[in-house]
Amino acid sequence: MGGRSDHHNRQEQDRRRSQAESSSYGRTHSRRASERDAHGQKGGRGRKGNRNPYADLTPYERYLKEKKRKRADRIIFWVILIEVVALAVGAFVLLMPKEDPEIEELVNKKIEFEYQTETDRVVTYGLAVPRPNIDLQLLSVNEWSRPGIKVDSIDKIVVHYLGNPETTAQENHDYFESLKNLQNTYMSANYVVGTNGEIIQCVPDGEVAWASNSANYYSISVENCHLDSSGKFTEATYWSDVHLVAYLTEKYGLGRDDIIRHYDVTGKDCPKWYVVHEDEWEQFKDDVMTYRRECAEEQRKMIDELLHADEDDETDEDILRSYLNGLNIETEVELETSDQTLWDELKRRAEKAAE
Repeated sequence: MGGRSDHHNRQEQDRRRSQAESSSYGRTHSRRASERDAHGQKGGRGRKGNRNPYADLTPYERYLKEKKRKRADRIIFWVILIEVVALAVGAFVLLMPKEDPEIEELVNKKIEFEYQTETDRVVTYGLAVPRPNIDLQLLSVNEWSRPGIKVDSIDKIVVHYLGNPETTAQENHDYFESLKNLQNTYMSANYVVGTNGEIIQCVPDGEVAWASNSANYYSISVENCHLDSSGKFTEATYWSDVHLVAYLTEKYGLGRDDIIRHYDVTGKDCPKWYVVHEDEWEQFKDDVMTYRRECAEEQRKMIDELLHADEDDETDEDILRSYLNGLNIETEVELETSDQTLWDELKRRAEKAAE
């Protein structure tokens, strides 16, 4: 019995050993098969181009490699985005309307008004209309009558009547000056023409005068005295007004349609006589332009004499001096010094006109 039992035990041990070896082989075989699968050696995935690039890396190495790949992806994304934006901006610039250089120049242009001698004006503007006798009595700079504000441009000459019969140009000037103390109304004008034809300048041409409402910022205002409530100008007032407006329109390059009434700005009956009598207002503008034409013809005649003076006639200097005196030059002319430039300019203009 004991022998059989030992034999039986040995058989049982051999059987268990055989099972253990078989189990160990199975596990080993399974693990190796898994490793082959991981390396792409099963199912036709063992070709060189499809090998998993992360298979032989540690988790940390895989993390670094993945991080680097994502960073490269982000760089590529931003490069593409920047290129797309640049193309869009370029297309917008090409398709947008081009700016007109002349308009840009006008927008950026600074308006400046300089005080000039009459000689300077003749050279600059080639004025044919003589400067009227103007009494310069500029108002004190103050809020109520001369605010000192530069106009935006000079596009119109506005004619007014004062509405207070039998007052003089001087009285109206003094009233404008007193407003800085009274501080009860805003009123003034660039010029006041009296019933005897006298002209007083109260505000410089390039500054705002409180006279023409919305037109204050692009015009020069001329107030006119009158003897009664009809607002009709005296003969002296009328012709002084014609000469002044002709001078101003030529100086600032304005035409017939740029001579307007206060009425044309606001509908107010000012100047009253020329609102009621439209035909006489048209005649006033005709007289302004006729006077300008006559002055231009006289200028051409005088310059022609300068160019064709004979030896027995007056000298060029005498003719030029006479011509300048006719323009009411404010300072004495010395041809051999300060007015040589004017002399050359007049000759140049005459030669150009003769071409």
